[in-house]
Amino acid sequence: MRFVVLLCAAASIAGAQSPSAADAVFARAKQLVVSGNGAAGRVLIDSVLAANAPDTPVYADALYWRAALAATPEDAEGDYKRLIVEYPLSRRTGDALYQLAQLEIARGERESAADHLERFLLENPQAAERPRASMQVVRLLFDENSLPRACSALRNALAETPKSAVEARNQLEYYSPRCVANDVSGGGRVPVTPATPTPAPTTRDTSREASAPVKAGKFTLQIAAYTSRSDAEALAKRLKARKLDARVVPSGKLYRVRVGRYETRGEAVAEQKTLKAKKISAFVTDIGRDDR
Repeated sequence: MRFVVLLCAAASIAGAQSPSAADAVFARAKQLVVSGNGAAGRVLIDSVLAANAPDTPVYADALYWRAALAATPEDAEGDYKRLIVEYPLSRRTGDALYQLAQLEIARGERESAADHLERFLLENPQAAERPRASMQVVRLLFDENSLPRACSALRNALAETPKSAVEARNQLEYYSPRCVANDVSGGGRVPVTPATPTPAPTTRDTSREASAPVKAGKFTLQIAAYTSRSDAEALAKRLKARKLDARVVPSGKLYRVRVGRYETRGEAVAEQKTLKAKKISAFVTDIGRDDR
């Protein structure tokens, strides 16, 4: 039966060279997984990946669906992270950020989950999951006792939550008293108007500087990509404090945070495993011209 299903889908896979054609294959794969034939559904996704080049939108979409229909959380996490790091402009990156945060919440990794939810909220202003994501990031940051970030997240969440959503506002305002001594004055409640962001101090960009010639290499490890230089530099600073050779690489509208330069993929993979043992997620990627 599985063989028959795959044969019937072969024509669809062969034509899945555009997002619209591929979406039909993804819908069929999801249907198979939901109906209990998960192996066949995942074979369809793998076939779309094999039929499309890694630099195409369809390939990025297929990565998302392979994660969404994965047999285990570990398999899903790997593809979600790869999508976030290697395809930051994909239409599925926001979904991947949100779903990755859910996996991390389930494992109790609150700090990582909050990081991904904050980026999700920053980059996806129209997403349907924003109300739940806002509530989650507020709870996670207060649970971590990260008050400046928590109060900022609370202020933003209240600004987006309509007064008609009484239950949601009550849940959010439960945290307001904890912000009185942190970032609001009097009243015991957080203002619902967004705060004016403080301009970042003008500093010399030292992320690309070195006292010695930059070590050559073909591969590197990418930790994250941000739309904000200050966020990228903040992460690079934290990584440097952990004795890692971190740098910020501007690329278009993004600022990528990378670690190390390696002559072979094997060397990069070995360091990737070392970082994973330190609870730092990274992906091996080629060093492009913008990083030389």
